[in-house]
Amino acid sequence: MLSSSRFVVAIHVLCILARNAGKGPVCSNTIACSVDTNPVVIRRLMSELEKAKLVLSTAGRAGGFSLSKTACDVSLADIYEAVEDSAVFKAHKLDPDAECPVAAQMFQILMPKLRDAERAMTASLRDTKLSQIATAFH
Repeated sequence: MLSSSRFVVAIHVLCILARNAGKGPVCSNTIACSVDTNPVVIRRLMSELEKAKLVLSTAGRAGGFSLSKTACDVSLADIYEAVEDSAVFKAHKLDPDAECPVAAQMFQILMPKLRDAERAMTASLRDTKLSQIATAFH
């Protein structure tokens, strides 16, 4: 399970921008209304998406945000990597010197399996493009 809704919110936001492509930038207030959150939350998220080169910002009265590339060129993996931690699964802290055989070996046994799952998730996300999601809305 994801630990936050940031990924899904980022997809939501980028779908708005994709559907508005060629019509000018979309302001954070408009996006915030659609997401049902505060425009400040959107601007923070957009900052991360801009650092990942997924969006462009335009300052000024008619400013806002637009996609920096076509929706066909953006995968869900690109979006995930822009807004979420790289590791899906977080391990709890264990004392590696613990006398318990489970505690002493948990990381070496479990973590390779969890990393395999993360790689599979990333591969699946890479196969889905933003355009596929954005055009599915009626």
